[in-house]
Amino acid sequence: MLKTKNKVVAALTGSIATGKTVVLDYFRDNLGFKVVSADSVGHEVLKNAEIIEKIGRTFGADVVKNGSIDRRTLGKIVFSDKAQLLKLNEITHPAILQKTFEIIDEISKTSPVILEAAILIEAGWHKYFSTVMLTWCKPEIQLNRLMTRDNISEEEAKIKIASQMSFEAKKPFATHIIDTSYGIEVTRFTLEKIAEEIL
Repeated sequence: MLKTKNKVVAALTGSIATGKTVVLDYFRDNLGFKVVSADSVGHEVLKNAEIIEKIGRTFGADVVKNGSIDRRTLGKIVFSDKAQLLKLNEITHPAILQKTFEIIDEISKTSPVILEAAILIEAGWHKYFSTVMLTWCKPEIQLNRLMTRDNISEEEAKIKIASQMSFEAKKPFATHIIDTSYGIEVTRFTLEKIAEEIL
């Protein structure tokens, strides 16, 4: 949590289909927090002319169509090759982080803020926050949620889950674990307790 006088900023992360959206909705709708999504900021950064030019130079002209990044073509390159993904992250992450903190700085003047970032720990951004919340649910629940949400097979869901950093690897970096296995009516007690601690 970045905390200066009258400012509260916390971070939330978690693996795919572990309830991040439900948790964020509760913080926003019931506890007065504003939410900033690193993913949304990332989409904006990909519209930046300088970033587009760097990506085109690094990954080839095919990834730029009509002056914009072709996310599908770029995705095929980076998600099948970790070295290429690292190259993309080197280009985009500093810009995403800078833009994210500009937004947070503005919003936090009037409201407590939560930054939601799926890759918070992988990108090393957790070090900027003293409150890092990590969502978790029972593996079988995560699997079923993902299959239902994305309308995919069990095998596809397992591949998606396995491609991410595990809960056990993320756990040491979290200050709060949020178990979403039993739905928001149970989880909300944890969220209210966290809000009481940091506000």
